[in-house]
Amino acid sequence: MIERGDIRWFRFERPDKRRPVLVIGRSDLVPSWSLVPVIPLSTQIRGLAWELQLGPDDGLPGMCVLKPEWIRSVRREELGPLLARLPDGRWSDVTRAVIDALGLSHEG
Repeated sequence: MIERGDIRWFRFERPDKRRPVLVIGRSDLVPSWSLVPVIPLSTQIRGLAWELQLGPDDGLPGMCVLKPEWIRSVRREELGPLLARLPDGRWSDVTRAVIDALGLSHEG
């Protein structure tokens, strides 16, 4: 079963590649959605303000960053095997990163 907090493999269309993605969305709704919202992860760490670093302490094999500016909805059946689960204590960091990347923290 695909759940919120799963970090799974996903193959994006060219010119991108297969990369890990974090499944986001409401826990009570994700199991019923055919399109699942995900945030890709990347090993290219650029130091952007909204990049959230993840690594071995989070259950991943190496250091990478969550790229909230790349949020996508992908077909459930195209999500690959489970790589890790995001620790519950990291959700506030994910929330801050998404809000910052989407510019939702600024009034205007």
